[in-house]
Amino acid sequence: MCSVPPNCQFFIDDAEEDWEFSQKFDFIHGRALITCFRDPSQVIQQAYHAIAPGGYLEMQDPLLPFSFAGTVDPNCAFARWSDLLGEGGAKSGRPWTNTHHYRRWMEEAGFEDVVERRFYWPLGPWAKGEYYKTIGALFQQDMLNGLEGISFKILGLLGWGIDEIRVFLADVRKDMINHSAVRAYIPM
Repeated sequence: MCSVPPNCQFFIDDAEEDWEFSQKFDFIHGRALITCFRDPSQVIQQAYHAIAPGGYLEMQDPLLPFSFAGTVDPNCAFARWSDLLGEGGAKSGRPWTNTHHYRRWMEEAGFEDVVERRFYWPLGPWAKGEYYKTIGALFQQDMLNGLEGISFKILGLLGWGIDEIRVFLADVRKDMINHSAVRAYIPM
């Protein structure tokens, strides 16, 4: 059983619809929403109007496409997959690169003192330092677990068949765990 503090409520609603709440919020948090909205700037504006004076909006999303430490073989399946995510996201009308615009959209909506903090997430335990090795190992496992779920819709939009996707993803998985060939990371 889950315990919820008395001053906390959860709503299940469509953030792209009009926000009609009976009270203003002190804090709105969004995470891993890069593929959720056709017009994230409109959602940010809705959030601005739903926040009480002095309140906060926090958005936490990765900056895609993946970046690479060092050179990457042009035939690398993982690098190709990363590019295809961008292509498929754009085709879906939900670009996976929207995170790059969050700060500007917040300022345009009227937010003041916007702070942008970036975090480094390696894909796998190849990075230096115990903290980054741990973060990288956890992120790699999350990506391996979600690879098919992330890929089927996006690659399908690009005309790929299920069997073709499965064969391709086998190569993507190999690249994801081969840290001598691929040292990918995302700035968050």
